[in-house]
Amino acid sequence: MSTISISDLKKKPAKQWLKSAGKDDLVVTSKGQPVAVLMRIASASVESTRALLRSVRALQAQASLQQAVAASGAAELSMSDIDAEIAASRRARRRK
Repeated sequence: MSTISISDLKKKPAKQWLKSAGKDDLVVTSKGQPVAVLMRIASASVESTRALLRSVRALQAQASLQQAVAASGAAELSMSDIDAEIAASRRARRRK
């Protein structure tokens, strides 16, 4: 996997893309941090690739939420605690 900065990609996009032609992915960075991945796909599989990437993003979001819940201690709440929180929130919303 190769990396390239956004500024280098802007200067000579075709040259950089062709340079990585034999490689799987090209990671685009901004200020040293990865911001995008360019990858080759078959023209017939564009929609299925996009659907797969959306699924991966959803799984990443789910994992992030699970980590946040575990860190906050909310994972230890019982169902009755959760029901009480929901009821209190609904009562507060009705009062507005």
